[in-house]
Amino acid sequence: MKTYRPWALAVAQALPVLALAAEPKTPPSAAPAAESGYGIEMTDLIAQVAKRTGKQFIVDPRVRALVPGVGIDLAKTDYARLLAILNVHQFAAFEADGVVRVVPDANARQLPIPVTTEIPASALDDELVTLLLTPKNMCVMQAVPVLRPLMPQAAHMAAFTQSNTLIISDHVGNARRLVDIVERLDKVAPNGQKCPPEGASSSKRDK
Repeated sequence: MKTYRPWALAVAQALPVLALAAEPKTPPSAAPAAESGYGIEMTDLIAQVAKRTGKQFIVDPRVRALVPGVGIDLAKTDYARLLAILNVHQFAAFEADGVVRVVPDANARQLPIPVTTEIPASALDDELVTLLLTPKNMCVMQAVPVLRPLMPQAAHMAAFTQSNTLIISDHVGNARRLVDIVERLDKVAPNGQKCPPEGASSSKRDK
């Protein structure tokens, strides 16, 4: 008849407890994602906001991300905060005719965003805007290499020298900053400074 030493029996009895403790913890299925702290899928978050706000969303199939619930209650996310979350995850949203289109921000410049000469005061920081700025003194062509590094890669800036117009396509929050910089630079620029017409320098050399 075989006999077992007391220490061997104790180890055998402890094995089920050790195995249970070693199992990885998973988020509780019954707890809402926002409360458990494990995050929520972007499309699920958009669906929640759509239900609360009554807005209709058309979501590009490439819009995929896990939104972590760190310090915020995702279950109470409003439209303004959703736009900020989309911006951080490099997505963009544009609302027109009662429908919000959500796309990767690389495609934002192709959206039919209305063109304006000033940012509406009620515009949210993470909404999209397309601006035409026409300074009185400074040459916009010289402003582009100075201002472009202050913009995200998906944004757009260009200079139209014939009318000394700066074209900006960006989120409202950053566009407001760029407008402020342009206005300050324009105040200190020499009076009457204009961009030379395209081809002017080459035509002078040909004479």
